[in-house]
Amino acid sequence: MSGQDNLAGRAAAKENVAALRRYLEEMEEKGEALPRRGGQLNMSAIAKAVGVNRQVLYQNPECSTLLADFDQADQKRCLSKLDQAAITRENKSKVDKERAELEADNLKLRAQLASLNTELERLRRLERLMVETGKLP
Repeated sequence: MSGQDNLAGRAAAKENVAALRRYLEEMEEKGEALPRRGGQLNMSAIAKAVGVNRQVLYQNPECSTLLADFDQADQKRCLSKLDQAAITRENKSKVDKERAELEADNLKLRAQLASLNTELERLRRLERLMVETGKLP
C-alpha cells in the first residue's frame, strides 16, 4: 500500500467516524432508539442511514467502540425494563450455551489425550523391548 493510499484510507475512516457521530447525535436529539432486530442493533439499517458499508461498523475500531458505548446508553434511555431484562437474559443464555459447548469439547479432548498417552506409553514399552532384544514381540 502506498503512502497516498494509506492517507486516503485514514481520511475515509475519519469521515466514517464523523458520519456515525452525526447520526448518533441526531438520534439522541430526536429521542429515537437505534434500529434493532431481535434486541440487537440492526447494523445494516444503521450503516444505510449513516451512508457507510456495514463492515465499517465492525472493522473500524473507533466506530465499533462509539456504537457500543451509544448502544448501552440507548438501551437505558429507550428500552423498557422488560426489554432490557430480555436482552440480558438472551445474552446470558448465549454465554451459557457457549460455555456448555466448550466444556463438552474440553471433556472430549481430555479423553482423547488420555487415550493418546496410553498409546504413547505402549509404544515406548515396545521400543524398549525392541532395543533390548533386537526383536519384535
